[in-house]
Amino acid sequence: MSTGKRIGIVLAVLICIGLYPPLKIKWAERQVTTFCNNVTIGASVEEIERAAQDHWLKAQKSHATMIDGKPFPAMLLVWEGFGFGRWYCEIHHVNEKVESKRIKYLD
Repeated sequence: MSTGKRIGIVLAVLICIGLYPPLKIKWAERQVTTFCNNVTIGASVEEIERAAQDHWLKAQKSHATMIDGKPFPAMLLVWEGFGFGRWYCEIHHVNEKVESKRIKYLD
C-alpha cells in the first residue's frame, strides 16, 4: 500500500472518529426530544414503549417501589446517545398510563 493511500485511510478514520460522536449526540437529542414531545398524558405505556423501539430508541420500564423509605414512582426511561452524551425522556406512569414526562441530558 502506498504512503498516500495510508495517509488517506488515517485521515478518513480520524474524521470519522471526530465527527461520529457529535453527530450521534445531536441525532439523539433530536430523536428523544421529538419523541418525548409527542408523548401524551394518559397514553398507554405499552404503546409508548413500542413507539420508542420504532424510533430506534432504547427503553427500560421500572415499577413503583420504596427506596430508603420513600416512594419511587413507576417510570419508563427512553434514551439514546453516545458515551456520556445521552438524552432521556423520563416518563412517570400510574396503572400503565402516562402521568408526567420530562427531557433530561446526561453530560
